[in-house]
Amino acid sequence: MWLEMLMRGDLNTIGLVLGFLGTVVVFFFGMPSVNVLNEGSYVAMEITPKMRLYSWISRLGLGLIAIGFACQLSAIG
Repeated sequence: MWLEMLMRGDLNTIGLVLGFLGTVVVFFFGMPSVNVLNEGSYVAMEITPKMRLYSWISRLGLGLIAIGFACQLSAIG
């Protein structure tokens, strides 16, 4: 398996880099959010292509953080 070929230090470094990149992406593009009214119903607003792009990029950042964490966790195991 390809994970066994990588040394644990390499996995840890990859995890750190992915976590850092994910954090930078989330810092600049923000966390994906959903606007909700007090009554619990969703706000009816038009979602622009720019909003969709920012949401996609911020989710990518969260995914990078999660993958980085998994790499670091597997490096200590």
